[in-house]
Amino acid sequence: MQGLIVNADDFGFSPEINEGVCEAHIKGIVTDASLLVRSPYASQAIQMANRINLPLGLHIDFVTPYTNSARQELGPNGHLTQELFNRERNDQITSLFSTEELLILQDEIRDQIEEFKALSGKVPSHLDYHFGLHFLPDVMFIYLMVSNQYQLPVRWGVQYAGRNPIVLAPARLCDRFRGEKNGSIETFINLLQEPWEGILEVLCHPGYFTPNGLFDSYNQEREYELKILTDPRLKTEVEQMGIKLVNYNWLKEHGNSS
Repeated sequence: MQGLIVNADDFGFSPEINEGVCEAHIKGIVTDASLLVRSPYASQAIQMANRINLPLGLHIDFVTPYTNSARQELGPNGHLTQELFNRERNDQITSLFSTEELLILQDEIRDQIEEFKALSGKVPSHLDYHFGLHFLPDVMFIYLMVSNQYQLPVRWGVQYAGRNPIVLAPARLCDRFRGEKNGSIETFINLLQEPWEGILEVLCHPGYFTPNGLFDSYNQEREYELKILTDPRLKTEVEQMGIKLVNYNWLKEHGNSS
């Protein structure tokens, strides 16, 4: 069986993004969303998700100003953030993290999970991450250890991080869907044409344009994504390809090879 998870990242980033993510679930093919738990719009996002039965994972955030952590390794100017950007953009490793720093990061991930539980009353459906944490294999090991402790599925890109032998995850990750002004449903369908088995996760970033306060240059493009994801022809095309839309709760119950 081919199963497809379509996860909307950045839930809680702004009220406009919250609205767009929910619309992409109600009218489109988004099956899951992941929450920036420290955003001032996180509580609103949870309430909106509950009304429409949208499963919520945790979008681990070491990067945005919403991180709001006293830990000096984190946030826009933190050592971890700078190393992450350098590895992702320049393909360079300038430093390794010490054992002490990795333990701090472990505590940070746990703290965000506990904050999610306190806000929503339940554990997240899964864990994923803001920006390319998979470029930091030492941190990804901590990510797996914590998710294993909480028995949570995770996002995992084999093409970046190698085989994941520990925690349940989709078999493949596609992070190449982007909003384009002239985009169409073919933009999305083409990503599904490559051979794959089991469960594929396609991550996306739908939303409405946020006029003020968004700490991200990817803004207008979110509306272009939303238009594609809610085009009724897209769901029909996916079904005709024999692909089943599933979510992370389904994955946890059935596994990746069902």
